[in-house]
Amino acid sequence: MGKKKSQWVTIGKRKVELSNLDKVLFPEDGILKAEIIEYYLNIAPTLLNHVKGRALTLIRFPDGIHGEMFYQKNRPEWAPDWIEFATLGKEVKDYIIATEPATLVWLSNLASLELHQLHSRKPKFDFPDYMVFDLDPPEGYDFKKIIPIALALKEYIESFGYTAFVKTTGGKGIHICCPLEAKWDFHTVFEAAQLIAQPFVDRYPNETTLHIKKEARKGRVLIDIYRIRSGQSIVSPYSLRGRVGAPVSMPLTWDELVELKNPVEHNIRNALAKVLKDGDAWEGIGAYSVELHTHRKKVVPKQLPPNKKHKTPEQLESYEKKRDFKKTSEPGAAIDEGSGSNFVVHRHHASHLHYDLRLEKDGVLKSWAVPRGLPPHPGVKRLAVQTEDHPMKYLTFSGTIPKGEYGGGEMWIYAQGKYQITKDKKDGFYFRLNSKEVNGEYRIYNIKNKEFLLERVDTPQINYLSDTIEPMLSDISETVPVSKDYIYEIKWDGIRALISVDEGQIRIRSRNHNDITNQFPELLIPDKAFRVNGALFDVEIVCLDKSGKPEFKKVINRLMSAGETNIQKLSKSNPVNCYIFDCLYMDGRSLVNEPLMKRKEFLKDAVKTDTPYRVSEFIEDGESLFAAAREHALEGIMAKRKDGKYLPGRRSDLWLKVKVRQTADCFIIGYTEGKGNRNATFGALQIAENVNGELYYRGKVGTGFDDEMIREILKEIKKQKETKKPSLKGGKVVDEKITVWIEPVIVAEISYSQLTKDQMFREPVFVRLRPDL
Repeated sequence: MGKKKSQWVTIGKRKVELSNLDKVLFPEDGILKAEIIEYYLNIAPTLLNHVKGRALTLIRFPDGIHGEMFYQKNRPEWAPDWIEFATLGKEVKDYIIATEPATLVWLSNLASLELHQLHSRKPKFDFPDYMVFDLDPPEGYDFKKIIPIALALKEYIESFGYTAFVKTTGGKGIHICCPLEAKWDFHTVFEAAQLIAQPFVDRYPNETTLHIKKEARKGRVLIDIYRIRSGQSIVSPYSLRGRVGAPVSMPLTWDELVELKNPVEHNIRNALAKVLKDGDAWEGIGAYSVELHTHRKKVVPKQLPPNKKHKTPEQLESYEKKRDFKKTSEPGAAIDEGSGSNFVVHRHHASHLHYDLRLEKDGVLKSWAVPRGLPPHPGVKRLAVQTEDHPMKYLTFSGTIPKGEYGGGEMWIYAQGKYQITKDKKDGFYFRLNSKEVNGEYRIYNIKNKEFLLERVDTPQINYLSDTIEPMLSDISETVPVSKDYIYEIKWDGIRALISVDEGQIRIRSRNHNDITNQFPELLIPDKAFRVNGALFDVEIVCLDKSGKPEFKKVINRLMSAGETNIQKLSKSNPVNCYIFDCLYMDGRSLVNEPLMKRKEFLKDAVKTDTPYRVSEFIEDGESLFAAAREHALEGIMAKRKDGKYLPGRRSDLWLKVKVRQTADCFIIGYTEGKGNRNATFGALQIAENVNGELYYRGKVGTGFDDEMIREILKEIKKQKETKKPSLKGGKVVDEKITVWIEPVIVAEISYSQLTKDQMFREPVFVRLRPDL
């Protein structure tokens, strides 16, 4: 036996020993143990959203997927002290509970390729928080046939008032999970699932069965509800499987399931990229938890007698005394019996903008005013001042409280869903929020009197304030789409950038990820410009002439200027304006999945007036705006769908660019020698356009230059390394033998009338260099 090779690494606040990192665990795929550890570490923020607090059964493959494998429920005696566990079951096992990325790294080092979770969560281990239907087809079953069964079962399940979430198993089957309020024991939940599954199987007797024995299934799909029992488990979302290809149990949207061709399509190589691109399909699953359909009862607001557990209306006196209900539309001081797990966060424009965190407890909403909003990531602490308890109807309240009344100003719902206390402490508690808008674990604790500190415990998968975020891209339309589904904006001719505001600091990054913050000191005014503590905006930075038209050359001059003194001087003599047209993130929550018009509301609320920052205005008459753009010789307009999401890094027809004249950003890939008065420079530029990662030849461009631009272009192309002709798609290259080829680095904007049949530009004209791209 070879000597064990090990090393120690620091993960968060833990030190973890890693060994034999070069050991091959998936021979056919050449996947090393180090790659398993890397996968679980990188996917940890999302995976932990689903497994944190759950007891885990491990399937370990110490000698790879073709060697001996074994199940492990008991925590090893030699496990580090910081590995959490829970003693559960009739067999009395010490189940490991993953609480942090370091736990997943430690488990990966043990070659725990598969993580299987029990259906309940700490501290309510006896009460499952979802109902699972495992669709298990026989060997060799056509996966395409199981999808219609899953869709039919989804529709049937949801007729009982549940929301069904789907994932692949990483094998041949499908899991459908329905979130529940954790109030009923396993047997009760199993009986409820049986009351759903049996009629469904009766409806589809030729395709489905409840027979657990394989010989009795007769080629049908088992609707396995027998996993809904104490001690049973399912493979966790985003867990690997110990099979060839290293497949992943992948949460999907139902639309994605319909398009899925192979049940093991998602694997260690592409699962993380999908999450970063599309998000977690199960994000906020806990917000959809409902009562078991067999135990639902209509909730009626009522006055409750005093006791230790329930607040009385008299104890809402502070709330009631502060309000004149003849003037305010706020709800009255009545107590409701809710589920006990609801929460809401309000954005509240009172005398000072702040957020209100409200958690349901004993028939009322415990409330805290949080001046700076929810903390975005670990390490940020927010002051939270406890205020009077609010009635349950405040869960759905939004509106304007009249001026002069207590809390006067606009209030709207910022996030709403379910919460769970995960740990009680002497001075406070830990709690998890689940909603469409906000998902995370937080800690709140008392420091003095009614003052608390609020901090985030978990790390989000994407940090919009510090990670590299790609801007959304538009498609091109030759005509203005005319529809009530669109709004229309001016296409500003400037520098596209993403601007982050984080704890009083502004950072400006160009479309190609260069940090250009220091180029625009007049924009570094976070407190004067914004009503946010953390945000990410999509913007266009422009210089305007006296008539209000953008001057691209001037803003590029600002971008390329050097020297602090010179930059400061230019910020006064040639100042920029920043038009903000979208908001991706604000004060602790992502907005990318919100419809455009909702994001516009957030944006308008976040930006103050009378600064260089301006909200890009929109109208609903696209044809008139395009006519005005043409009349004033502007670049064009943008048409955007009102219901469109923001898709970072993706080109989409949710946004359409309609230009007065067609232009494209192309690489200069070569040049021909000049003649006559251009003898010392160049004759024409060879150009190619990047289309989905491939270079398409667009021809030569020899017009549109003045003497100054010719000198500037020549200076740039002489900096580039001469090379062989690049690999090009499209038509036949013109003047290939007399062309000097260079690396495709320099970007230029080219105007043209149309594309020819062989995909070349007709009547190309050089417009300008694009050093900002």
